[in-house]
Amino acid sequence: MLYQIFKYPITQFYDEIIPFPDWTGAKRSYWIDFMSAGVFEIWVMWIKNGQKETLEEISSLIRFFHK
Repeated sequence: MLYQIFKYPITQFYDEIIPFPDWTGAKRSYWIDFMSAGVFEIWVMWIKNGQKETLEEISSLIRFFHK
């Protein structure tokens, strides 16, 4: 349930940056599923691990993975 709440703004984010010239259909759908699941898991693991890294470190790591 939390993932579904999380996925909506992520979908909007990816629609704004449009990573592919042919951003439609299955390519769009699976890219959003793949990326949002990974980002969500990073946040969950960060919380489970006691938030040892700073918010800035986790945000930087996510941005790095998007490159």
